[in-house]
Amino acid sequence: MATAGVAGEGATRKSAEPAAVSMAVLGVEGALLCAALCLVALNLPSGPVGGEVFSIFALSPLLFLLVLFAAALLTTAYVLPAMVLAHWTARQLTGRVAWWWIPPACTLWVLPALAVPSWQLAAFAVYAVALPPALAAHFTVVRADAGRPVQPCAAILTWGAVAVVGVLVVGVLVGGVNRW
Repeated sequence: MATAGVAGEGATRKSAEPAAVSMAVLGVEGALLCAALCLVALNLPSGPVGGEVFSIFALSPLLFLLVLFAAALLTTAYVLPAMVLAHWTARQLTGRVAWWWIPPACTLWVLPALAVPSWQLAAFAVYAVALPPALAAHFTVVRADAGRPVQPCAAILTWGAVAVVGVLVVGVLVGGVNRW
């Protein structure tokens, strides 16, 4: 991987790896999904037991771990191969790499699922989830190859945490959670 950014005379810092950037973006997407599911669950009618709020917060970390496992699987099986295919195709056809090759390359993985009518919604969901990390990993590689500094994963996770808190706050305020 190319180095990016100059930290001093003769010193360079390593760029973020495309897999790490993809995992960071997928982790943020998963955290947003967990936040949305928590908001939906908090607005469900109360059952006879009454411990739903505790079980929601107890199961959220487990759900997030499952999302991170799925993110690792999606990164290795879908995002990075699609990015490599897009870069290779772009170099073969145009001699340079551009971002608009990423969406068609990501489409190839879901084309077989689009042929089956009952799988179309799942294929569109996988495509919609995988496209942002593929684009983020692409921009990381392009910026590192050009010698420009790349956005570290910590910044992606920080802004993602701000987005998750924002979704929770706005969801509670707008949804009018009646539990508390």
